[in-house]
Amino acid sequence: MAKPISLNTIYSSLPEYPIFDSTIRRAPKRTSSLSNKDKEQAIMNALRYVPTQWHAAVMDEFIEELDTFGRIYGYRFMPKTPLKALPIDKYDGHSVEGKAFQLMIDNNLDHAVALYPYELVTYGESGQVFQNWMQYQLTKAYLKQLKSDETLVIGSGHPYGIFKTFKHSPRVMITNGLMIGLYDTPQHFARAQALGVTNYGQMTAGGWMYIGPQGIVHGTYSTLLNAGRLKLGLGNNDRLEGVLFVSSGLGGMSGAQGKAAKLRAALG
Repeated sequence: MAKPISLNTIYSSLPEYPIFDSTIRRAPKRTSSLSNKDKEQAIMNALRYVPTQWHAAVMDEFIEELDTFGRIYGYRFMPKTPLKALPIDKYDGHSVEGKAFQLMIDNNLDHAVALYPYELVTYGESGQVFQNWMQYQLTKAYLKQLKSDETLVIGSGHPYGIFKTFKHSPRVMITNGLMIGLYDTPQHFARAQALGVTNYGQMTAGGWMYIGPQGIVHGTYSTLLNAGRLKLGLGNNDRLEGVLFVSSGLGGMSGAQGKAAKLRAALG
């Protein structure tokens, strides 16, 4: 197993608290039923990521985040500039996979892509890439170290570390949202999220591979073309000129519908 990474290996000093852009959408307060003991546990769970010498400085912030937002996001450790996927060769790393995963994470949290980027929510109201920004920073640091014969293990956003494996093994193994069956209810899950022990990653947010409306253009393109062939009698070489395609709900991934219609020369 590779040497563990901590935040004080990433930062030489405690980073400044961020200034928020008022034009960026913010996630609503998350509700859960936490006892006072639960709240103390949630604070301790967040503090485990933070070097002991910084606990006094961040504890009140974590308490306020939990009371205000229903979750601890660790805003102080958020990157100071908006994230954006860069060309892969702009990332540091020991493997192309490690660089690619960094690119994917940054794309998920791009202000132009994510639904609530400050709260690490990519889409679907609650699909988070990580539970908090401490997990983001640690995971990015591990990915920079990841070699082509190693595997990084992630559990609900928490990086357990890098393990020696093989070149044909997965470079990253990720689980999200695991609950014991008896407690797999919305109420228990909300409590576990507030405690900082599980993450709802949706399908592609916590898996780092959300690509929004461009991600399903190919399938939508084929669907529209074949619908024209099936319903309008189009031939194999015909396009959709003159056809009016009417749809609704074009947010998120369904934004691909208009693009696919335009590519098929329909009136999207």
